[in-house]
Amino acid sequence: MQRMLSVEDAQKHLISLIQNVDESEFIPVSEALGRSPASPVTAPIDLPPFDCSAMDGYAISGSNSFEAGENFEVVGESLAGHPYTKTLNTEQACRILTGAAIPPGTSAIAIQEDTLRNGNSIMLSDTVQAGDNIRRRGMDVVAGKRLVNTGEFLSAFTVGWFAACGISEVEVVRKIRVAIFSTGDELQDPGTDLKHGQIYESNRMSLSMLLESKPVEVMDLGHLKDDKTEIRSAIDSIAGEVDLIVASGGVSVGDTDLVRSVIEEAGSLNFWKIALKPGKPLAVGNVNGSLFFGLPGNPVSTIITYLLFVAPTIDALSGLPWRKPTNFQATLSSGIQHRTGRREYQRGILISREGSLQVTPTGDQSSNRLASFYQCNCLIEVPSHLGVLRQGQTVNVLLLPGLHTFV
Repeated sequence: MQRMLSVEDAQKHLISLIQNVDESEFIPVSEALGRSPASPVTAPIDLPPFDCSAMDGYAISGSNSFEAGENFEVVGESLAGHPYTKTLNTEQACRILTGAAIPPGTSAIAIQEDTLRNGNSIMLSDTVQAGDNIRRRGMDVVAGKRLVNTGEFLSAFTVGWFAACGISEVEVVRKIRVAIFSTGDELQDPGTDLKHGQIYESNRMSLSMLLESKPVEVMDLGHLKDDKTEIRSAIDSIAGEVDLIVASGGVSVGDTDLVRSVIEEAGSLNFWKIALKPGKPLAVGNVNGSLFFGLPGNPVSTIITYLLFVAPTIDALSGLPWRKPTNFQATLSSGIQHRTGRREYQRGILISREGSLQVTPTGDQSSNRLASFYQCNCLIEVPSHLGVLRQGQTVNVLLLPGLHTFV
């Protein structure tokens, strides 16, 4: 009997097979979310690009320290985008709003709450020190500073930082090319009439939705019959043209599970079978330079093997670090019975209650039950050696992407 790889060993083996994509493209910064920079990005300007006010109030000129009761003549105003350009003299003030450029000669900004205005003059109601409430040029970023390195994830915050620096386009690793297909004579497209023994195909839909959060170009080859020639023809048509081929179904030990044998004939099979529930029959190989994933056909197995193996592979191909799902420790609100020998990931609902995280399984955990994902926001990790997890026991939970909300 073939030895099953542990989840960690399978991931290590997979990492050794990954070769980063070395092609890049320039894209508008507005499209850079989730991408990986192909070269370091540096700031072209200082940020802020001029000395500006941190508060609404008055720019004042004079000494290094101002006392309550001092008076200043208001000679103008400086608004964001409309600076006051004349030089302030001693005992002069300029009305100023947050973000506006400070006039030449400004010593400090007296905040509005610490001033009393009477016509064209103000009186300080509190002390003010030179430099108070002034954001100096380059305080955030100095021109030439490296903002990000290669192999970093471009978040919404980073992209906003680029825009603030005036960066309009960025060089990123090109999108990962992914082909997907499913196999099974029983599969029919949603919207068609089912005959006895047929089911609607859902795995490609789930995979397509999950892939939308990744920097990928998806080629959908549809669902294929349990026919070796048809499967081989589909794989040969795109092998070498895409970075990743992801198939659903046909990798177990049934008479019509043909995908694994096709991979062995068309290319190479690197490993098969993981000590994982659900997801045991996962197959990983290579066909003409395209990394191949044969995911189990049961819908839950497809999703879990995608999350644990395919999603981080896409990140790694883009030059990002291998990223595991975010995990937390939580208290189990009901017991779990488990057959030892394989690590299991049960679907769960994670909530925050009275300052602690609690997690509840979503009922029947059969690998065909997509209903187990209803209201699910996490996976409960059940170690391979534990047969029973009791209520109140601390467990590790993995957050599902896009569902990081606790009720």
